[in-house]
Amino acid sequence: MITAAVKQLSAPKVALPRSSRGRTLPKLLRDNARDMPSAVAIRSKRNGIWRSTDWASLYAQVCKTAAALERLGLKSGQVICLISENRPEAWITQMAAVSLGAIATNVYPDAAREELAFVLQHSGACFALGEDQEQIDKILESGAAAEALERIVYIDRRGLWDYDDPRLIELSHACNDITDTTFVTERISAAASGDVAVYCYTSGTTGKPKAAMLNHDFILDNAYRLMGGLDIRAGGNYLSYISPAWAAEQFMGVALPMLAPLVLNFAEKPETVQADLREIGPNFLMFTPRQWEMQASEVEARMLDAPAWRQRLYRWGLARGHDRVNGKGSVLARAIVWPLADQLVLKGVRDLLGLTRAEAVLSGGSGLSAELFARFRAFGVPLGNLYGSSELGLISTHRPDDPDAETMGSLMPSDPTISEPMQAWIDEDRQLRLNVLAFSGYLDNPEASIEMGQRENGFETGDAVRLNEDGALMFLDRVKDLRRLATGETYPPQFLENHLRSAAMVRDAIVFGDETRDRVVALINIDMAIAGRFAERSGLAFGTFAELSQLPPVRAEIARAVGEVNAIADPGARIAAFANLPKELDADEEELTRSRKLRRSAIAAKYAKLIDGLYGTAQSVPITIDVTYQGGRQSRLDAVVSMNRIEEA
Repeated sequence: MITAAVKQLSAPKVALPRSSRGRTLPKLLRDNARDMPSAVAIRSKRNGIWRSTDWASLYAQVCKTAAALERLGLKSGQVICLISENRPEAWITQMAAVSLGAIATNVYPDAAREELAFVLQHSGACFALGEDQEQIDKILESGAAAEALERIVYIDRRGLWDYDDPRLIELSHACNDITDTTFVTERISAAASGDVAVYCYTSGTTGKPKAAMLNHDFILDNAYRLMGGLDIRAGGNYLSYISPAWAAEQFMGVALPMLAPLVLNFAEKPETVQADLREIGPNFLMFTPRQWEMQASEVEARMLDAPAWRQRLYRWGLARGHDRVNGKGSVLARAIVWPLADQLVLKGVRDLLGLTRAEAVLSGGSGLSAELFARFRAFGVPLGNLYGSSELGLISTHRPDDPDAETMGSLMPSDPTISEPMQAWIDEDRQLRLNVLAFSGYLDNPEASIEMGQRENGFETGDAVRLNEDGALMFLDRVKDLRRLATGETYPPQFLENHLRSAAMVRDAIVFGDETRDRVVALINIDMAIAGRFAERSGLAFGTFAELSQLPPVRAEIARAVGEVNAIADPGARIAAFANLPKELDADEEELTRSRKLRRSAIAAKYAKLIDGLYGTAQSVPITIDVTYQGGRQSRLDAVVSMNRIEEA
């Protein structure tokens, strides 16, 4: 039931130059090849050289690859699973499969073999594409799921010369002698916009991931939402970096470049992204909160190594950037001081980050703290939060000129050829509800599909929100994650964790406290690069991550960060104690999802001894932890972890 005190919010109707008009993704590609054949569609870097592909050539490559896949046996309705870094060959293969009427699903490239095996088995994939030897090995070692594959295609043949599995074939070799692609264009013309194109697996923070079935209408409507919400026009550059296993990249890296259209850029490899960013100078970009936190940490780390006068200059320039964003300053400051600060400090920071031409850059996947949001805005980077989900798509975002970091931004407009504008309101449980075009249901999970389904009073987002004094939505936490203490006080864990992560030395944070506990405590994963530089400059010796994490000056810096968060938290929700973890949280050990969301139950079980210690009186707690290294090797870590208690100011 809608509460009478809350006004229903409606997304604006926006008329953009381009909309889907009932087309599918391949139809949009086909039309771009017809309407702008010589315009650049894709740019990619290989061996240090940027290469461009125009729309006509891209469409021809997609049709040729589709014909090759069909000859190998891929049929309409079948599933192809792709595990690769972001590169043109994987993008083309997905589009080729969808052109045949097949369904694509992607897996994060750093996924463990067991995670890949689950997706292969659950999706019923009969084809797979692996980027290189590492990914092919994971595919072949996926047990029964691998045995069910009819064909395994690879992009990079290095190291695969002596593999004798008859199902293996190099992508370029499969496409070699393809000449007739007429039937592919006929398949494209016959497809319907309501056909499922992609399975996107949810992050699985509380259990096994579910496969959200996304059709062409849903994917293209979300691309339109981006265009209208961020005023994206034709001709800009987008860097494809987040994995297409994440639904957001299907909207931003697959559909948006064709709908706007934009130039889609691919970095040479993950290790060169920062350098490639500076060469591309993208207008539009999306990172996860963790990647933005790493960007901010890189700036802070460089400042730690800078002379004192440069550090003072940086702090002065950053303060002037905050003044500019908040509109605080005299006429003299606006005319002289702000431009001077930009030339001396802020412009250099934007160049370091590769964001000198940024028009709209986004943080999505989980919350980014208001402090970091404000810092990037002070740098002159138009960073905005993007709120949404795999099932409901993109819901709201900040426009580039919206400085209010505390809100979820504005509702995004829908493609008028697909759906009505979305509407939102808050129910009696403080949960956000929506009327919006949604996904086609979960694969082989009718119960979850019904539970997620549209009801008379809207979709349940599962997110607790409130309105600020201006009537804008503010995200608190997942409804199921809101916690109540034994004292009766409630608190939002994610709100506290986001603010903790804004501290340069904090990489991850997770807070605990429930109806059996009378206060909130936290486990902190320090940022080794920042903490290590801090220790070296302070003349502190350490040999391992565990030793670094327990140094008294490092713990004092974390205590200071906790104190700053406590200052903005409700009295009953303040953190009473914390411990620095002796190892980094790792997705390979199921402590994080592949998009770096916390797996709360797994962390709570693994570090139960530390959590109990924080509620006790001991000054330190010995702990033995099972550690899994990249490649699967396991060992044990013994450490003594200090219990740090925060005194009330």
